[in-house]
Amino acid sequence: MDELEKAHWVAFSHVKGIGPSRFQKLLSHFGSACNAWNASEKEMLLVLGERLTYEINQQKKKLQPEKLYREIVAREIQVLTLEDHNLYPPLLREISNSPYVLYCKGDFYFQDFKHFLAVIGTRKPTPYGLRAAHILSRSAAEKGIVIVSGLATGIDGEAHRGAIDADAPTIGVLGSGFDHLYPRIHKKLAQEILEKGGLLVSEYPPSTKPSKESFPQRNRIISGLSHGVLVVEAPIKSGTMITVDFALEQGREVLAVPGPIFSRTCEGSNLLIAQGAYPVVSVKSIYDFFQLPLETATREEHLEPASLAEENLLQLIPFDGIHKEELLLQSKLEESTFYKVLLALEIKGLIGESADGRLFRY
Repeated sequence: MDELEKAHWVAFSHVKGIGPSRFQKLLSHFGSACNAWNASEKEMLLVLGERLTYEINQQKKKLQPEKLYREIVAREIQVLTLEDHNLYPPLLREISNSPYVLYCKGDFYFQDFKHFLAVIGTRKPTPYGLRAAHILSRSAAEKGIVIVSGLATGIDGEAHRGAIDADAPTIGVLGSGFDHLYPRIHKKLAQEILEKGGLLVSEYPPSTKPSKESFPQRNRIISGLSHGVLVVEAPIKSGTMITVDFALEQGREVLAVPGPIFSRTCEGSNLLIAQGAYPVVSVKSIYDFFQLPLETATREEHLEPASLAEENLLQLIPFDGIHKEELLLQSKLEESTFYKVLLALEIKGLIGESADGRLFRY
């Protein structure tokens, strides 16, 4: 594809309402994006109708396709189209409504990697969920599996951090354009992704602001880029479960981390396992899914309580936290023994302490 034609693909991506199916309709009718952009209003009305023809005419008054394209490229934003066969992500090309234009930042080439895993979950995870997302993502990344997620707060962000901790590339899929990175608190995380050789990708032009509609659409790209979608923690009604629906439609495998049966944040992931999702009970589960050998132990050793006292105290500590004073009363231990056992559990990394002083179980 020459630069002029690509510039017109970019121009159409700026028109509200011209998604993958309507763009393909334009290509089929006019033969090229350039021809479609320069078509008469009468011709366009026959293909798209009054509303979309009006939207296109409004953009024609504002945009100069070639100038627009050069400005985007000058900002070190790579533009990939479905016609860029050696660069466009192969897995994403397989889905029914592949984005016809992708805007990318980062020195990353899909053809250099074999395995892609989406790691997703709630924006309000428990400490258990955060730890699971970080450890599983880090260990997978250490094996060369590229972690894909949505750069959101909670599980998404922790999945990206796990890959970064492994000094490995990870892919952040945005629900907005690069000029309005959301959430803003992840601006530093986005920069770290780029520094580790990862990729930021969006189907939205750089000037696009985040919206309620853009994030569900973004989710189909997260699953579309991946061989499987791992749900760490998710309520039954959540954006995570929307991504699961996309994954199933796309023929992707759904994986899930089991969680406490009394935790609302684990209701969705537990239900998925009950319905046949691939259960991830350890790092080895991910390696087995991708048929990768477990050659060496990961950095996260599996530690267990060493005594009955440690086991009994651990069982009293909920995943959502408990204050030490309350735990001491429930344990019925001598105070000195209580703090000795508590210290042993902390050293082993089996429990942690939140900012408000509550002890929680990982």
